[in-house]
Amino acid sequence: MDLHIERAAGSQRRVDQELTALGYNTPNTSAVERHNGTAQRMNPHQVRRSLAFARLPHVRQTMSDLVNGVYNFCRVNRSLQVKLDEPVGRRQYAQRTPAMAIGITDTV
Repeated sequence: MDLHIERAAGSQRRVDQELTALGYNTPNTSAVERHNGTAQRMNPHQVRRSLAFARLPHVRQTMSDLVNGVYNFCRVNRSLQVKLDEPVGRRQYAQRTPAMAIGITDTV
């Protein structure tokens, strides 16, 4: 295992325990890369640091926190959709966000 991965993720034994608990035999970074790509698409300052305010560490952290909040609570998630009692036109499912699923709000 690479040294930089071990420092970031813990010991190899701990990583193996978590992978086994999740049902994986080998590390798979596709979910992390997909999340990073989405975060970069939502927050262009992570990619393009040409704007002066984006170079300040507290601004980058604040923008990352905002993107994480939007990503985790405000975006529609297909796995949370519920079947409508009566279809509306061709729509058979109501789209929901995680915030709607846990009852924080009733609109997207």
